[in-house]
Amino acid sequence: MIIDISTVKDIKGASIEVELEGPPDPMAIAGVTLKPVTPVHVVAKATSTGHSAILVQGKARAEFTAECHRCLREFVFDVETEFQEQYHKAVHRPSPMSEYEEDEVLTYNGDFVDISKEVNSHLALSLPIQLICSSECKGLCPVCGKDLNDGECACSEEKGDIRLAPLAQLHPSQAKDEF
Repeated sequence: MIIDISTVKDIKGASIEVELEGPPDPMAIAGVTLKPVTPVHVVAKATSTGHSAILVQGKARAEFTAECHRCLREFVFDVETEFQEQYHKAVHRPSPMSEYEEDEVLTYNGDFVDISKEVNSHLALSLPIQLICSSECKGLCPVCGKDLNDGECACSEEKGDIRLAPLAQLHPSQAKDEF
């Protein structure tokens, strides 16, 4: 996803709005690989802030398929994010910045700013920790493995650990025949 900034880079305050699409980077969460369904759609505004700097602000959206962490069914979900990054013209001379600081400075060469890496990073940071197909997902039975979204299983509920029965006396209203 590359933005042509040739018309705005030398005029402080000048901006250009663009819509871009590009392939998302491969992503995985907790060992689950996300498969892209749609390309990443980006709506962005690039503004020259002077001193060879370009501020890029925008929104990105993509759809992925993944396996639900509760029921293991495959489902499609949207990922949306907003981003704001500042790019500086690449300079090939020794600078007073440390190597660590140089790694954090985003650069562009010539008349083009490539925002692909940062957009994909923002999308990855917008992913939930656990991918759940719906808030009502009941998951799998821990005993037989049946998908509880398809109905109850025939397994009997395990009673609590008998060694903890004396603790039920502390809150008898919550015990409810657990031991």
